[in-house]
Amino acid sequence: MGKEIEDPTKLIDLELIKLLNYCNTLRRYKEEDEYEDELMLKSFQLGKQQKPKTLIFDMDETLVAAKFEGRVPAKFEPTFKFSFKDCEIQVRLRPYVIDCLEKLANLYEILVFTAGEQDYADHILDYIDPDKKLFLKRLYRHDCIQVENFFVKDLDIILDRDKKNLIIVDNSIVSFAFDLDNGVPINSFFGSEVDDKELLFLYSFLEEVAEQPDVRKNIQTSFRLSYLQSSIAN
Repeated sequence: MGKEIEDPTKLIDLELIKLLNYCNTLRRYKEEDEYEDELMLKSFQLGKQQKPKTLIFDMDETLVAAKFEGRVPAKFEPTFKFSFKDCEIQVRLRPYVIDCLEKLANLYEILVFTAGEQDYADHILDYIDPDKKLFLKRLYRHDCIQVENFFVKDLDIILDRDKKNLIIVDNSIVSFAFDLDNGVPINSFFGSEVDDKELLFLYSFLEEVAEQPDVRKNIQTSFRLSYLQSSIAN
């Protein structure tokens, strides 16, 4: 075993420190009756388990980059466009996204959980998964729980899956603030990156984790978010 980090704040990004501290401050909301009531109302069951593990993907800046009219950077090359509320939205799929999802579908049940509104998100998800074969379920902003100015994706809403078999991939740590040991952070995709290979790296990790009895152990070891959060707090 390597020497334990004496001061993890010296080895990690200051922005990450701020985010982990903020996630820690949000935990007080989870103990409130109002939060528990909303969680209960939004809870659901997925039904018969189709694969041993369940993988949950964020959409915006994880699977795609979407730009509203007037905010499209010069080097942005859209995969497709659509009209939404009298505005044109240009969307670029993250490199390797379809291939990655198709391969992962052999290993996992796949859900998509976006903080976007359903009428917006479905335009994009229908393009990615027109035959509705990749995503077992789609979750939207109304399935999140708003805590302060953020929409938290609390995995406790899934009643019939054990946390040891759940993984959520998101570019925002705050999205899985209450499930750090289930969360796999991914670099944000803005659509103008020259050579983005994040999904290739992600696939290699998820392929290995799919065989493990408890995904949280691998996530803890690889990303150490909960460890860093507790170390910083102390």
